[in-house]
Amino acid sequence: MKIKFVPQNITIEGSTDKSLLELAFDNQIPIKSICKGVPSCGECRVKIAQGENNVNPPSRLEQSILGTNYFLDGRRLSCQVRCFGDVTIDMQEQLLRDETQNKKIRGFKSNKQYESKAVLDTMILKEKSDEQSKK
Repeated sequence: MKIKFVPQNITIEGSTDKSLLELAFDNQIPIKSICKGVPSCGECRVKIAQGENNVNPPSRLEQSILGTNYFLDGRRLSCQVRCFGDVTIDMQEQLLRDETQNKKIRGFKSNKQYESKAVLDTMILKEKSDEQSKK
């Protein structure tokens, strides 16, 4: 079976004993994955462009991670997809995420102090001046 990755236009030979993420990794095709196939992070999602019938159906766990994305546009977790025939994978989301990746590290502290006021379910942050923070 052949697995084609677009827009890179790379075609590889696949096997049923490995997930799509493993096959991509073995062929140096970068797919982001924080959990390394556990499935828990959702970073490895890709869109099945053609050959949806040639892959296994999503499990309940995969559907809970993907939410409605699977039903709306056919996105799947590559760590859970096993191919049984020719498939075309749209990697556009992976490529865009790589270019625009700017996640903030949890627990990051800023030297600036903020004063918060909750207004009708909206939090408004105002920077405290040096005089106010000394009080």
